Amino acid sequence: MNNTIVLSKDFAAHESAVVDLKSCGLVNPLRALTFQNKTGQSAKFLWQGDIIYNKDKVGYFKEINNDLGIKVNHYEGFITVTNGGGEQYLEGELKP
Repeated sequence: MNNTIVLSKDFAAHESAVVDLKSCGLVNPLRALTFQNKTGQSAKFLWQGDIIYNKDKVGYFKEINNDLGIKVNHYEGFITVTNGGGEQYLEGELKP
């Protein structure tokens, strides 16, 4: 099981970035998304698939812990990461 870096970026306050998981071949299966900044603070989101329609493609990332104040949204193979109120460097990792 390999972890894949999906985002490595210096964010301004309230800045967003979109990551295309489909073009990286990372849509199935999604499991956990973790972020960390340079000071060691982190955030973790777990994939919650929709078991009725298609649990691999339809769902959302549920926030488990979030010391970074970021938001993550998923839509058809893309995720949008929105930074909180301060400038910070974030590195995001997807764990299949």
